[in-house]
Amino acid sequence: MPANKEKWIYLILTLVITIWGLNVVMVKYLSFFPPILIAAIRMSIAALVLIPIIVWKQGKTKITPKAWFYISGVALTSITLHQILLAWGVKETTAGNTSLILTLNPLTTALLAVPLLGEKLTLRKGVGVVLGFGGVLLVVATRNSGGLSSGSWGDILIFASMLMYVFGGLIVRKATSQDIPALTVTAYSHGIAAVVLWITAALSYPGEVFTSIDTRPFTWLVICTSGILATGLGTLGWNYGIGQLGASRTAVFMNGMPLASLIFAAVLLGEELQILHGIAFVLIVLGVYLGSQKGKQPNIAPAIPTVPAQKNIQS
Repeated sequence: MPANKEKWIYLILTLVITIWGLNVVMVKYLSFFPPILIAAIRMSIAALVLIPIIVWKQGKTKITPKAWFYISGVALTSITLHQILLAWGVKETTAGNTSLILTLNPLTTALLAVPLLGEKLTLRKGVGVVLGFGGVLLVVATRNSGGLSSGSWGDILIFASMLMYVFGGLIVRKATSQDIPALTVTAYSHGIAAVVLWITAALSYPGEVFTSIDTRPFTWLVICTSGILATGLGTLGWNYGIGQLGASRTAVFMNGMPLASLIFAAVLLGEELQILHGIAFVLIVLGVYLGSQKGKQPNIAPAIPTVPAQKNIQS
């Protein structure tokens, strides 16, 4: 690969990670919305961006029933449940903690791939998992020594959100092994998830919730930025990086997301940066570095801030 092209790919991935770090802060800002409703709005915007691009790029392609099964599985886990738990959890915890927990995505994927996909857990990966989880536990366990506070419950919800994204990433891996393009799964799963989220929101909230939505321009600027840049275009940029550099090299860039989130949270939300955050960041980055697999990784991006599998996620 030409050096100039590789530099452009590095720039794209750096921008994606920066936007995903900012996306955690945007989701935190939007926490005054009912969780399911804001997830439905954001995923609808992302779907309106992704689906036309995929149709334009790939043309009309026939999607088999098996492919729809995998797409539906991704829509339910790494988008619908992930986004609901993320929007719910971020109301109870900080944006900094949210980002640190979501960054466990690659390590959790490596750990769950052992029993679910039959992959080997090497000593290197095992040490990486211990360091990464230890970094997050260092922050979460010292938050409140007197029991579970609302913030601790928020951390648990974010962890559950990350797990849902990981499960979706494993489904994507299974789908791509069946020659189903990862971009196709990503785009159409967002469309299905948007429909499911709107139905769930309609059944969960009274009518006045929908008529009292904040219509201030700045609020919609944040929503559109999150949906279009972070979830929509961020997903495409991440998948492009995976296609050019490979999943293992691309996953290294994920290490920058918690740092970006911590900085944005301090500047924009006034969250306090503590020494423990720095220690946790170092442990997680080292853990992801050691635990990153050299083989194939799930070719899907985070949805929240997901955190991509390598996310999602975290769209």
